[in-house]
Amino acid sequence: MKIALITNELAPYRTPVFSRLAATPGIELHIFTCIEREPNRFWTYPPMNCGTTILKERMYTFRRRYIHSNFDVVSGLARFGPDVVVTDGFNPTHLYAFCYAQRHNLPHVAMTDGTDMSEKTLTFMHRVVRRFVFSRSQAFVSASHGGMRLHLGYGVPKEKCFTSCLCVDNESFARGAQAAAKTHDFMFCGRFEAVKNPLFALKVAVATAKRLGRKTSILFVGSGSLEDKTKAAAAACAEWVDATFFGFAAQDQLPALYGSARLFLFPSSWDPWGVVANEACASGLPVIVSPFAGAADELIQDGRNGFICELNVETWAIKAESLLCDAEEYRRQSEASRRIVRGYSFDKAAAGLAAACQYALSGRPGEIPAAVAAPRPKVLIVERQLLNYRMAFYNCLRGMLERDGIELQLLVGEGTPAEKRKKNEVSLGWSIHIPTHYLPGTSLCWQPFGRYAKDADLVIVMHENKILYNLWLMLAARPKRLAFWGHGANLQSDNPDGFKERFKRWTVKKVDWWFAYTDSSAALVAKAGFPAQRTTVVQNAVDTEEMIRLCGEVSAAQCRLKRREWGLGDGPVGLYLGSLYKEKRLDFLLAAAALIRSSLPDFQLLVVGAGPEQHTIEQAAAAHPWIHYLGPLQGNRKAEALVLADVLMNPGLVGLGILDSFASGTPMFTTDCGLHSPEISYLAPGHNGVMTNDDVHDYAAAIVATLRDARYLESLGQAALASASQYTVENMAARIRSGILACLDAPRFGKHRKFTEKGLA
Repeated sequence: MKIALITNELAPYRTPVFSRLAATPGIELHIFTCIEREPNRFWTYPPMNCGTTILKERMYTFRRRYIHSNFDVVSGLARFGPDVVVTDGFNPTHLYAFCYAQRHNLPHVAMTDGTDMSEKTLTFMHRVVRRFVFSRSQAFVSASHGGMRLHLGYGVPKEKCFTSCLCVDNESFARGAQAAAKTHDFMFCGRFEAVKNPLFALKVAVATAKRLGRKTSILFVGSGSLEDKTKAAAAACAEWVDATFFGFAAQDQLPALYGSARLFLFPSSWDPWGVVANEACASGLPVIVSPFAGAADELIQDGRNGFICELNVETWAIKAESLLCDAEEYRRQSEASRRIVRGYSFDKAAAGLAAACQYALSGRPGEIPAAVAAPRPKVLIVERQLLNYRMAFYNCLRGMLERDGIELQLLVGEGTPAEKRKKNEVSLGWSIHIPTHYLPGTSLCWQPFGRYAKDADLVIVMHENKILYNLWLMLAARPKRLAFWGHGANLQSDNPDGFKERFKRWTVKKVDWWFAYTDSSAALVAKAGFPAQRTTVVQNAVDTEEMIRLCGEVSAAQCRLKRREWGLGDGPVGLYLGSLYKEKRLDFLLAAAALIRSSLPDFQLLVVGAGPEQHTIEQAAAAHPWIHYLGPLQGNRKAEALVLADVLMNPGLVGLGILDSFASGTPMFTTDCGLHSPEISYLAPGHNGVMTNDDVHDYAAAIVATLRDARYLESLGQAALASASQYTVENMAARIRSGILACLDAPRFGKHRKFTEKGLA
């Protein structure tokens, strides 16, 4: 099989892959490179044992990017006579090679280091070109899960997708790290450009020093337009930070430099992958990375071998402090970095590329030797009852864990008779039903599932006093790993210091890991004495992307039709959306609606939902023609109600329902009632919603004032819609996945030394 591969330039992290591919029996490889080295690169790389052609330089700059147009690639391909053509970009040179393959009826392989996130801002024409090329390609190679999602997003069949990971010489970096002394707290390595954020890394070093009460040290490696500015900023904060600027480093100098640091800072604001993360992991460094790097959530796993944090200096400083103060946690994460990066090797990358070319040529997978697979770890999650808003999340999490080689089993029971009246229980085709027995007249339940937990590597259960089987797991039939998922406390308790809540705080510490709903939940767990290092904040969410899509499809004509159907007239509309039970304070809702109606005579109230207090709404709707009870709605019908409404009204308990506000851009109005679930922390009062005093007159007045102020109402709606992108089931599943991987790596909580406030004693 003769393979022609067209690339912009040769890189030190790719040339060893090409050499191994060329050494594969039955393969002849020839590399066509557009230029020997682009002006902003100073790379050196070992010689390759395959044919290489450096094309005649034809390069110009557009928007600070280098564009290559080497038409002589066509004659070069004609001389080589390939069986398969591989292109790793969409420069004119790549397109010439693609057209050559089309002209000569040769299979084409589309290869990319990009991801669905890094290509999110592509123009319409860029996407048109990709769709054209992809529709005529026979196989697809990506460097990461994000790259595979990119290809799948263009409708590429999964069986045509292959992975050739980005990697470095892991052994060389490991040896260099072992020989070096740790003389720096932090390391930053990369180009000194705005997108790489070197000044942010310096600020993190300063903030960490202030938290530690001592000077920190940071090593900067690289060069670029911000180098002088960074040096000046470092001189200005010399009281807190010793900054060393090494400049550009040759490839053979890097292992010792990484080895001299304790933590690696990777604050990129855009990066399809980030090979510096491979180098850091191979050197045994935990990595703090922004979510904008492709390596995040794949090579760098939150809480396992580093942290994934938004670009907030104080957040990064807190994470850095936790590792610098906790020798045991640092050792665990350092070992995890080395272990995880072993899966990113030159041999594996070459095998993936060879498999793609074989598939493109023959239409079936090639004979690539597969390693003997170890038994798959099994994770068990138990839900007392499965509600409809969890379906998308569990399907997403299952897919993520499947790619990690982890089996997910979901055990599902059923709710109480009162809960069943809410009509929001569902089932998944792959979940397993377990019997659920309730003590008569109570919500105490017994859900035995020991036979499933016996061989599970991790069991995750809800942190609820009423689930009696949790006690059995904690005290008598402890699985290999046990984790809680929940709020951290009963936020609706009538007696926060009573026996029930004190018992709940006692159980907080009886597991190996915690999956906290929100940051406020994590704070409650920490207050009860559970270590932050073993807590994953999941940012509880529902499928906002689906609801955003459904709301976007609701037209003005549909809204007019629904207004006529529901008898709403042309006045403003308030919508209550949620289950109907005591903590929702429906009497307060109806009283406030009456006050609003007295100020705005054409005001209408829509109520959507079902539950034990349903009769309260039914009676009000029967007595007042401006109150409309629609029952429970889902999908398109729910979206219609959300889009038609001007405001969402929920003066009682607010939980995940706030995400309906964000998905539709309909601002939420609630009160400071003290009943809310942790998701209330997503509300930014006055920005993406409104929280008033717990007074019906104040609440009604705030809604009336907003309905009369079209500009303010619009700004609230826009901010609510913008918040939707932060809280998605995909992000939630990725966070839980990272926590699961970290928990599987960690020793059992009860089997090692106790944690102190700063770390391990």
